[in-house]
Amino acid sequence: MDINNRIPLMQTHLDFHTSPDVAGIGSKFSKENFQKALKLGNLDSITVFAKCHHSMCYYPTEVGTMHPGLDFDLTGAMIDAAHEIGVRAPVYITAGWSHYDSMMHPEWRSVSKDGSYTSNECMPVEGDRDTFKPNYSWYMMCLNDGEYAQHIYEITEEICKRYKVLDGLFYDICFMEEACFCPTCKKGMKEMGLDPESEADAKKYLIIKRQSFMTKCTDILRKYHPDATIYFNSGGADPYKPEYHDYSTHFEMEDLPTSEGDYNKISLRARYFTNSGKKYIGMTGKFHLAWGEFGGFKPKEALKFEVAVMAMYGAGASIGDHMHPDGEMELETYRNIGFAYDYLKKIAPYCYGGKTVCDIGLCLSDDREANSGISNILLENQLDYGIIKDNNFSDYKLVIIPDGVVLDDAGLNALNTYIANGGKLVLMADSLVENGEFQLDFGVKYKAGAEYDCDYITLREKRDNIPDAPMLNLVPAHRTEVLAGEVYADFITPYFNRTFNRFFGHKNTPHNKDSERMPAIVKNGNVVYMAHSLAKSYARHGSVYHKRYFMYALNLVLDTPTIEVSGIGAEGRCTAINQTDNNRYCINLAYAAPVKRGEATIIEDIMPVYNIAVKMRADKEIKRVYLPLTDEELAFDSADGEVTFTVPKLECHTSIVLEY
Repeated sequence: MDINNRIPLMQTHLDFHTSPDVAGIGSKFSKENFQKALKLGNLDSITVFAKCHHSMCYYPTEVGTMHPGLDFDLTGAMIDAAHEIGVRAPVYITAGWSHYDSMMHPEWRSVSKDGSYTSNECMPVEGDRDTFKPNYSWYMMCLNDGEYAQHIYEITEEICKRYKVLDGLFYDICFMEEACFCPTCKKGMKEMGLDPESEADAKKYLIIKRQSFMTKCTDILRKYHPDATIYFNSGGADPYKPEYHDYSTHFEMEDLPTSEGDYNKISLRARYFTNSGKKYIGMTGKFHLAWGEFGGFKPKEALKFEVAVMAMYGAGASIGDHMHPDGEMELETYRNIGFAYDYLKKIAPYCYGGKTVCDIGLCLSDDREANSGISNILLENQLDYGIIKDNNFSDYKLVIIPDGVVLDDAGLNALNTYIANGGKLVLMADSLVENGEFQLDFGVKYKAGAEYDCDYITLREKRDNIPDAPMLNLVPAHRTEVLAGEVYADFITPYFNRTFNRFFGHKNTPHNKDSERMPAIVKNGNVVYMAHSLAKSYARHGSVYHKRYFMYALNLVLDTPTIEVSGIGAEGRCTAINQTDNNRYCINLAYAAPVKRGEATIIEDIMPVYNIAVKMRADKEIKRVYLPLTDEELAFDSADGEVTFTVPKLECHTSIVLEY
């Protein structure tokens, strides 16, 4: 069986991290209540729990610790109830956090280089245990094939043997630390010829052992359930940790945009996994803030927006919940989830099963700020993008290479071929700089990094939406010399760096009007270079003008985007797919305006926007344009390969179909 066919579209992730100090566990659980919740939620899958962060197991166990307040197989009861109504029920096992195990076996904990136990938050000293415990404060457990890892293998085998129909396993907290220096790991490093005092060697060892851990868990699962899914969370869907991606059957991209991420985070990660060959799920929560929050609710309209955006980027959806200790499902939660998933069912035919239509390819950098800044700028201009993998530059009209990216010989050869064939390229800051020189010959010579703590950019031509005056950059430019090409913007430096010895007023030193003007934006042929990391500046400081400078530079080579949308502002989103089997393009638009309220970023009011103008350049003759959810026909004009039409109203999300 193709495991991809077993990946859910509409899932709930049901947590149950339940203190052993609470009695009556599951006392109000009923099959009828559980099934009613699943039906209200429109679920096709629910991840249920077997072992939680308190180390408690929720089934009769011979190798773990069954919750002392539980007297029946709650895990099995949930699996059976779900299966009875055709809902999948993969099983959750905590890995990296396990409180009771850590108390009973401190030797199972992960250890930092300084010899202290590794934890994700401050932990109390002995004798100070009645003070408030910080949220999400747990000791990390060592998964590097020692006694604790063996314990997880035993739990895994017990679950696999106990449940004759097991849809999948979900392991949590797998990749949150980068190294462990416990005695077992130090011994293992020595046996492997690594230096146990070296941070780099410890990181290398951890990767090897995490891969071994995942392999062994998978081998146990496959022995009993060859068609089950398996996923390793907390870094398993991190684009910056590709060394772990081969070991999961799919990806669940965890994000709580109100408190732990933002409403743009899903797009970058989804685009990374678009061409992975595996299905991927967006993962949010019903909570106002974060995981495990009892009594916290997100407005159902916000959930609808979140799952619609996941679908726009090709992701299924998983919405987190946390069951009450007595086992009764909170039906109000599932009414809200069902509201969102009812809409997802309606738009699914126009969001999945097609090839993404986009012009821009983004090379991912190790600099996350730069990647995030570029992604946000493109999204806010309704420009979708793909992620460059395996040097597939030729898939895109334009390629953006952020700060810090250096290509190997194969990548550099592929890029040169791409440019020679008419491909367009945008570079910035120190992208493609190796050993103090640009890897690519595009008429600009790299000289050095920034000399001052800030500088000021100014265009050589006047633009209505950019100040006709020097604009502050707190992420200053790299210094270059232009040998060929045209300079479109310059930067000038301040009088001096701000120090305790010499400073100016409250903040930055003003620009020195007599300082040398140096190139800030250069175009030579199909290559544009920005000396500043304007994307990082935007990610860090959020200036509209940094975004506009970036777009000014981008538009020097991006002449005609395939899709242009106007009328939905910076918070509007646009994606498109080509469903060749159905002879149609599907464009998806979304609009909401998240706002900061206290510690949370929330969506409260989703206001409609009207008369959105859309232009699409298509190599097919478009025969019909309509809104599939209402079957409303849209008038359109078609000439010279361009189709133009107006969407009369967008409230949260809409799909548009262009048949050819």
